[in-house]
Amino acid sequence: MTPRAFSLALLVAVAGLAGWAALERFTFASGSRITVEGTSTVHDWTCTAGSFTGAFDAAVAEAALSGINGLAVTVPVGALDCNNGTMNGKLRDALGASAIRFVASTVRATPPSGGRFAVEADGQLTIRGATRAQRVQAQGQVLRDGRYRFTGSVPVTMSQFGVDPPTAMLGTLRTGDRVTVRFDVTVSR
Repeated sequence: MTPRAFSLALLVAVAGLAGWAALERFTFASGSRITVEGTSTVHDWTCTAGSFTGAFDAAVAEAALSGINGLAVTVPVGALDCNNGTMNGKLRDALGASAIRFVASTVRATPPSGGRFAVEADGQLTIRGATRAQRVQAQGQVLRDGRYRFTGSVPVTMSQFGVDPPTAMLGTLRTGDRVTVRFDVTVSR
C-alpha cells in the first residue's frame, strides 16, 4: 500500500469511528412561506414573500441533523406583496432594491424527541445594505421522505438597519418601527 493510499484509508477509518457522515444539501421546497407583519396608525398589515431561496448543508443520522452549515436565505424586496399597491410601493421604497439576506455563521440543533427538535442560528441579517448580528430560533419537525419543517418568528426593528418605517397620506399613516418575520418552511434533499 502506498503512503497516500494508507493515509486515505486511515482517514476513512477514523471518520467511520468518529461517526462522521457526509453532508447533504437541503433546499426550501415549494409550499414554504415567509411573511412580514407590522402595525400602523390605521391597521395592522402583512406582506408575503412571493419568492425566496434558502439552503443549507447537514449530516443526517437517524433523522437527526448535525453539522449544519452554509445556511443562507434570500428574499428579493420586489417579491414582497402586501395585497395593496400603495403599501407595496412604500415598502419597496423603504427597503431599497437590495435583497434581504440572512447568512448563518453557527447553527445548533437538538436531537429529535418525538419527531420534534429545536434549532438556533446565529448569523448576519442584511437589509437595505446594512448588516447586523441576528439570532433566529426555530422549531423543527421530522417529516416523511427525508424532509424537515421549520417554523418560527424573528422580531426586527427597521430603524436598526437604516430603514425609515413607511408613511402615507401625508404622514398621517405611519407604520411601526418593529416588524415580525414569520417563516414556515419545508426543506428536502
